[in-house]
Amino acid sequence: FKDLTFSILREGVEKLILSPCSGVFEPGEMCAIMGPSGCGKTTLLDMLAGKKTAQYSGEVFLNGLPRDTLFPRLTSYVPQSDTLPAYLTVGEALKFVHQLRVEGNMTEADRDAAVSDCLSLLGIDTIQNELIGDEHERGISGGQKRRLTLARGLIGGSQIVFADEPTSGLSSTDAETVVRAMCVAAKKLGVLFVTVIHQPRAEVANMFDTLLLLTSSPGRMVYNGPFDGAAKYFAKAGYPAPNTCNPADFLLDIITPGAFGEQSNYFAQRYVDVQHQDVEARVAAALSAPKKTAFEVLKNAYATQGFATSALHETPIAATFSNQFYTLLSRELTMTKRNKSALRVRYGTAMMQGIIVGCAFYNIASREPILQLSFMFMILQMGTIANMAILPKLINSRFVYKLEISDGLFGEVACTCVNALVNNTLAISGNFLTTFILFAFSCMPWKHFGTLYLWSLLSFCVVTSYLRVIAQIARSGDTALQTAMPFLLGTILFNNFFISRASGTFLKFLIYVSPMAWAM
Repeated sequence: FKDLTFSILREGVEKLILSPCSGVFEPGEMCAIMGPSGCGKTTLLDMLAGKKTAQYSGEVFLNGLPRDTLFPRLTSYVPQSDTLPAYLTVGEALKFVHQLRVEGNMTEADRDAAVSDCLSLLGIDTIQNELIGDEHERGISGGQKRRLTLARGLIGGSQIVFADEPTSGLSSTDAETVVRAMCVAAKKLGVLFVTVIHQPRAEVANMFDTLLLLTSSPGRMVYNGPFDGAAKYFAKAGYPAPNTCNPADFLLDIITPGAFGEQSNYFAQRYVDVQHQDVEARVAAALSAPKKTAFEVLKNAYATQGFATSALHETPIAATFSNQFYTLLSRELTMTKRNKSALRVRYGTAMMQGIIVGCAFYNIASREPILQLSFMFMILQMGTIANMAILPKLINSRFVYKLEISDGLFGEVACTCVNALVNNTLAISGNFLTTFILFAFSCMPWKHFGTLYLWSLLSFCVVTSYLRVIAQIARSGDTALQTAMPFLLGTILFNNFFISRASGTFLKFLIYVSPMAWAM
């Protein structure tokens, strides 16, 4: 990578976040990016991994060639928090990635063997059949989840794994176990690990080969070289690490602005004077060396792991659309069936809504037409309100899908189709149950049920589509609810019942955009 830099506009003034950074990483290396908070560690990692959506400057190369559309198939990204499906087993979560990342007609036995080998490599083969779990469902431990996340990156043949603080939130023992598993994978498979890590203890630090040390205000390079040479570099500058101190702690203390005795500006300038030219020379040498294309690297990776290279296609996503759709659908159905508590709540709530509101409109068929109209309005309104239940699920799953799409597992179209099929089926079935019970209590002739439910379903689908858009653009569940409320309020208010075309309000044009008004 060469001259990677990032800045933002704040109140019309450009603020530098990360000064130009360059460097070279080799296959099979364990590379650590360290520095104080705000120095741009994660920003640099995201730029290297191709995950940075904001505009930045500089170039990233793979084997001396600019990144192309195959880059996501050769890399994987491990975020700070584990984004794993709670209702899959450890083995199923790994097999899901293998089915989408590894091309070719493989038997189930071969896939299962590949999954077992990867789990054994990371020391979690004994929990292969256990549910992953979350805060609601008991599952595996935090350290095991972190190793599973790493395994998901390795199982698909990734040659580079970008990890953002993989030891964050773990005990010192679990942190060492996770980094040791990374080290084993790096040496055995030749995988490059580029890791943001915060103050590792000595046993963990000794497993890394290369160190990029940054200071903050703004983010600047202060050291780029062998990890075991960093202490000598600082000692040669007149700042030796005390014998009783963890060298990693000492390095961070000495380059953190505002800390007692810090020398961040001195070492930032020393890097420019002492190391910068050498780093630039290494970058130039790497760019001038014989090159392999990303597709050739992918072929070598397949061959190394024993996969057939004849089935490889030079496409950003390995799996065909049909394979993406089938694999995603199988996972969604499996998780839905296992999450029995959510199903009980969904359908139990639908039944209770139908019974409670049905009692209020019992035998409405024998009452005046105006009261029957209010009953029809209530059916439409129940469908609108029921839609609110899908927002949390859509938002919670959004980050998982975004990460999997960016890693080249599947495309947006397959993801949208599967989500629409599964979630709409659940939502419509719950709404149908409520409507059916309501209609039964009303004592109306059943010959009218089909027509009434058709218009209720159309209104329901329109509102559902609107909420799906909100779920994709909102930053959080609270923001989504606040954004959705004005439309839902307008839908219910301007429904040709409360406010009709005969009303004198200047807002009556909203009747024409209310799905409930058209249904009424």
